[in-house]
Amino acid sequence: MPQRNLLLLFLAVVAAYVCYVRSEHDPYGRYVAGGLATIRQSALDPATGNDLFAGAMDGMVGVLRKHGDQHSQFLSAAEAGPLRDEIHQQFGGIGVRLRFAGKPPVPIVAGPIRPASPAGRAPLFVGDRILKIDGMPTAGLSKSDVIARLTGELGTSVELTLQRRGEDKERTVVLERALIQVDSIFGNRRSHDGNWLFPLEADARVAHVRVVAFGDRTAREFAALVPQLRDQGVRGIVLDLRDNAGGSLSSAVAICEMLLPAGKTIVETRGREQALLERYATKVDGVYRDLPLAIIINQNSASAAEIVAACLQDHGRAVVVGQRSFGKGTVQQLLPIGKGLLKLTWASFWRPSGVNVDRRQNAATTATWGVQPDKGFEWELTPIDYAIYSDYRDLRDDNDLTSRNEGRDLAARQAAVATFVDRPLGLAHRYLESKFSEKAGNN
Repeated sequence: MPQRNLLLLFLAVVAAYVCYVRSEHDPYGRYVAGGLATIRQSALDPATGNDLFAGAMDGMVGVLRKHGDQHSQFLSAAEAGPLRDEIHQQFGGIGVRLRFAGKPPVPIVAGPIRPASPAGRAPLFVGDRILKIDGMPTAGLSKSDVIARLTGELGTSVELTLQRRGEDKERTVVLERALIQVDSIFGNRRSHDGNWLFPLEADARVAHVRVVAFGDRTAREFAALVPQLRDQGVRGIVLDLRDNAGGSLSSAVAICEMLLPAGKTIVETRGREQALLERYATKVDGVYRDLPLAIIINQNSASAAEIVAACLQDHGRAVVVGQRSFGKGTVQQLLPIGKGLLKLTWASFWRPSGVNVDRRQNAATTATWGVQPDKGFEWELTPIDYAIYSDYRDLRDDNDLTSRNEGRDLAARQAAVATFVDRPLGLAHRYLESKFSEKAGNN
């Protein structure tokens, strides 16, 4: 027998033996497979293999939840796609920003994501109602359903039936889907042409930099943005992490590396029994280590956002403003299982001070969890105030009050937004002003 065939036979025997040993050490895999086969063959009411598989995965994740894991999850193929797109910050689509208004709500064009996107090149206008997508009426569809119909394979087409605000006439536009890259860093407000403006209106020395998620490109966005801001005369940054649910651990670490001197611990990940898995620390001096910095968080700042806030707070690198964060001190892996994804909690993260920020189920408000703002910089919004802030932020981002509030109490909402003052941003601004004064006094 040729030597190559002998080698292949040997490897096959070894693989078979490994599988045998594993099955003997963990027989539950065989039990599950046997149960699946029996149900598929003999159940009175048949179910597809895919449904049974998804049910088994959901059941196992449910056991983890009973043991306190709030964040593990099995995502079907349909659910996994949007999550991958969010993390990679790109997808196949037309690149349009949407609002929803009316009763029942319909999607309304808020502008293109980028001027070069299909939506940016097409005759779409802010305020256009999207009445149909490929002939399907949109009235009453959920946001996720609308997005699912607009996105798809690169090079495929989608037909939109549109109606201008104040007109009865409908028109049809056909667009070809392209690769759309999504920014994860927003500014203080939009200009009339849809670009972000970062310097505060009241003080151009301070930039309002809103990181809405931590994706694969977030650190590169930040690294490219700061020199541009400095060229505009910006001397300090408010890093706004409000409503940032987290994302990529590596992006959070990379941003901290830019803002800290060498030799500083950023975060530790620990596994079972708090065994140290990895310690992330800065290896060189960060290029923006001397840039005055304030951070804003709220009750929805979580995970990677908490890593950044906790790290920079522990090292005295930034003041933290706002209210206590969500308390998600665990790290999840995304593991392909079949056509879906298993989002599995595999580690906890610990801030440089040696504290885990995780909020366990039924944790008391007096317990230690989350990231607390610095003393004197606390500002907690009531649910009503937070709703007004959300409107204020949405309307400021879209730069179009009328279509955003169509079919709703526009006058009342405009009045509330008109009198709203972003107190946490004001506190962060005043802190940076004090840092500018200190620096001037030392010169």
